[in-house]
Amino acid sequence: MADRRWAWLMARLLAAGLAVVVLLGQLPRLAERSQAGREASAAFTPLRVEKLTEDRVADAFAALPLEERLLRVGWDHSILSVDLSIDRSSGAPAVVWRDSAKLVRLSFGQLSNVRRLLLRVYAAEDGTRTLLLSGDTTAEDWKSLEELNAGESGTSPAWSGKLNPEWTPIGERWNRYFAKS
Repeated sequence: MADRRWAWLMARLLAAGLAVVVLLGQLPRLAERSQAGREASAAFTPLRVEKLTEDRVADAFAALPLEERLLRVGWDHSILSVDLSIDRSSGAPAVVWRDSAKLVRLSFGQLSNVRRLLLRVYAAEDGTRTLLLSGDTTAEDWKSLEELNAGESGTSPAWSGKLNPEWTPIGERWNRYFAKS
């Protein structure tokens, strides 16, 4: 009788061990399913945008790796307006120019229906924003985007004039501060 109990106990333990082995074998498959579920439930998946429309503005900017904070984007009859915010203490003019180059590439290289780009750059400090720079450029100014790849020299790249930058007095001081350092 004791042998019979012992045999049943061993059979139960073997069955439990087999069940554990089978379940452990299924873990990778369960992980794949849960990963696919997380990816499928993403609230926003950026799309490649070639023609800008009101409902495609977010898609166009979702994959754009800007260093500055995007404050506002407007789209009105082939005019794209972008407001950026930079931390005055840690940001430098080089960051403004790099992000400006990315915006020009997007506007006149990737998107086919942008005719004008309006850009404003604000300094953010202690919860307030101060305008540093505004720029205005058109597609006709950029026959070739290759010059955007040229290395930066000094405080502004050679192509910066095509943005028609208008520095505010505070922006000029900010720009000079980084030119000296």
